[in-house]
Amino acid sequence: MSFISKPTVVHPALQRNELGLRQRDYEGTISTLCAGCGHDSISSALIQTFFDLNFEP
Repeated sequence: MSFISKPTVVHPALQRNELGLRQRDYEGTISTLCAGCGHDSISSALIQTFFDLNFEP
């Protein structure tokens, strides 16, 4: 399996939370699971929740 890292380019207008972090700071690597399993939607909801509640990654 090949490994592709996420780009590090970040738009300067992205919203930051109270900790000064962007939502991208909570994301891990690119998912290798299939799109139909629901893993990505669950992970996305958790990332949004942790960002909104200002948890440290």
